[in-house]
Amino acid sequence: MKGLSKFPITRQLQTGFMLALSLLAFQLPAQDKELPPAGGTPKSFKLTDTHNFTLDNGLSVTLIQYGSTPKVTLRLVTDTGNIDDGAKDAVSDLSYQLLTEGTSTRSAKEIAEAAANMGGQVQSSVGINASFLQLDVLSDYVGDAANLLADLAINTKFTDEDRTRAVNNFVRDLTVQKSTPGNQATSAFYGAVFADHPYAKVFADEKVVQALTLQDLQSFVKTNLVAKRSHLFIAGKFDPQQAEAAVKAAFAAMPGGETRQISAPTKANTAELIFIPRPNAPQSTLQLGLAVVDASHEDFVGLRVMNTLLGGSFASRITSNIRENKGYTYSPNSAVNSRVKAATWQQQADVTAEATGPALAEIIKEIKRLQTEAPSEQELTGFKNYISGLYVLQNSARGSIINELWFLKSHGLPLSRLENYVQLVNAMTPAQISALAAKYLTLDKMTLVVVGDESVKAQLSAVPELKAVYKL
Repeated sequence: MKGLSKFPITRQLQTGFMLALSLLAFQLPAQDKELPPAGGTPKSFKLTDTHNFTLDNGLSVTLIQYGSTPKVTLRLVTDTGNIDDGAKDAVSDLSYQLLTEGTSTRSAKEIAEAAANMGGQVQSSVGINASFLQLDVLSDYVGDAANLLADLAINTKFTDEDRTRAVNNFVRDLTVQKSTPGNQATSAFYGAVFADHPYAKVFADEKVVQALTLQDLQSFVKTNLVAKRSHLFIAGKFDPQQAEAAVKAAFAAMPGGETRQISAPTKANTAELIFIPRPNAPQSTLQLGLAVVDASHEDFVGLRVMNTLLGGSFASRITSNIRENKGYTYSPNSAVNSRVKAATWQQQADVTAEATGPALAEIIKEIKRLQTEAPSEQELTGFKNYISGLYVLQNSARGSIINELWFLKSHGLPLSRLENYVQLVNAMTPAQISALAAKYLTLDKMTLVVVGDESVKAQLSAVPELKAVYKL
């Protein structure tokens, strides 16, 4: 889905696991409860040696010996995605879907059988800035997997029958996506924050998708799925000499193509209130936020620490306030969402209709409190331990380490960031966290989106800060 099919550079684990981890990691004050024993010193993440080389056509390759399980992940990541759709909405989504459904040498069935015989399956994914083709197979088949992956990327063969089926499925799913209040709020939020930049468009236009031709899909692949914009990562337990030889032979014929640059959004943050009517809705969906500095900025790590404390974890201040104490909502969350040369801070919550105004008042109160009062050392330490432990645990999987390496590359960050991230997190002080909240979370520059019944509008003007900022 254009703008919603996120490239999985995600730092999330399963909800139940995160909940359990957060409950164990935090050492926050609680009345009439005994505090858990102090946690150990956070440990840094250590990456095993990597081997990097580049093919003559410009394809970058990284071999990562990782783990002890006899499995290997091959992921061909390309610097392309919805950002390159232009006027051809979702052409990236449909192109990558069809890449796995047949080549000039194999049928869809033969592709699936070849992958299954290696103990794995083929996957594809399209995101805003990056997309990939992937195979996860038994280690003994690393060479065969490289050949299959190269076949998918190089020997593309689209049919009109496949295009028609893919378009119909996409449009059906798109209709469902557009109907949910959370996605409606997200679409409105990014449209306001990013204005005329490609990042502003979340949903594809059904009529544009239906008009896509085979030539459109073929042209997208020819222009964008090229060696100079791609990076092949191979992670796991495997024979590196065998892998390197197989890659050089299989991908030598991949077209080199040309690199391209992405422009940064230029719209300045301005206060804007967007109300989307949803008659008789028992809940209001809220999104409050603004653009912040991107991942290449020196403040970015601190912003993520600040966000985790404020609203980005189960034990965060906003969640504790409007979920645990007030009961306005079940699963509020804030996040620093990163894109190439851009990022946003967003607080979202689905609250009961009658609590629309009060919930926003409490969110604003917590933002202002953090801006004016530094957290205690004990509170901040709990969150730093949580972030540190989660970071190391997440990077214990092959796919996760590939995610991290691509994240560094796409944002122009050094490899050392992977191993010193925990130190950077734990170097943050209470005063720095408060200063970052004051510097970046300025209410008079935030976009507020409310999806709900018209009756809740009156509650917004009852919140003094909202009345002043949005001229209610």
